[in-house]
Amino acid sequence: MTTIPPQAASNTSLSQPVVFYPGTLCDERVFMPCWRDIDIPKRAFVPLQWAESLEHMLALSRDRLDYFDEPAHLVGFSMGGYVAALSALEQPQKVASLTLIGSYPGPFAEQERQARKNIIQTIRNKKYQGMSDSRLKQFVSALDNTKVVDTIKAMETDLGPAVLAAQMGALSEREDLTTRLGKAKFTIHFLVGEHDKIAPPSKISALSANIANSQLKIIANAGHMLPLEQPNVLAQYFAENFS
Repeated sequence: MTTIPPQAASNTSLSQPVVFYPGTLCDERVFMPCWRDIDIPKRAFVPLQWAESLEHMLALSRDRLDYFDEPAHLVGFSMGGYVAALSALEQPQKVASLTLIGSYPGPFAEQERQARKNIIQTIRNKKYQGMSDSRLKQFVSALDNTKVVDTIKAMETDLGPAVLAAQMGALSEREDLTTRLGKAKFTIHFLVGEHDKIAPPSKISALSANIANSQLKIIANAGHMLPLEQPNVLAQYFAENFS
């Protein structure tokens, strides 16, 4: 287990394909700072914000994987990590590696499932008022990072509550993939911010310890929104592990 401090951006160009999967209420903006730090000519993005069900998400994933005639590195953030993991297990011959960023590929606890049901019902009743500051604190290491906070709020506003309800509904009841991932032949990279409250480092560390073909990196000065908080460190990790 290694904690990576922030470092300078990478100037590396990756030759292999990399396919990116966003988190809940996220779009391309969650990865854009990282993309600016590393050249990935064979890059694809799975627009999970378009999907209305898990099967639709997987269909979008299959479409993007078909862009390439060689195995791709699958990179999934938060919710997107689960979709990337399921896609990798579904089509292992198309996978060079799987990277899960702040993502636990198991089921939700009952408390989290109930919270999701409550949010969905609030949206259906047209009473949802957006992410509160207390909720936002669970996602970032510091609220004074206005660039990160503004991006999160902009994505939430642009995508809207209907997308949130669809994404929560699609994945609230989900299969535990941890045992299947433990048998996978491809390498699995677990990346997590040291202050992540959604996918705590202790939980991800315990999972990685039980998967022989895995690597764990805990990244300093980052919470759950690691791709926005430490994009240069993320780019450096890709440069070192995907070349």
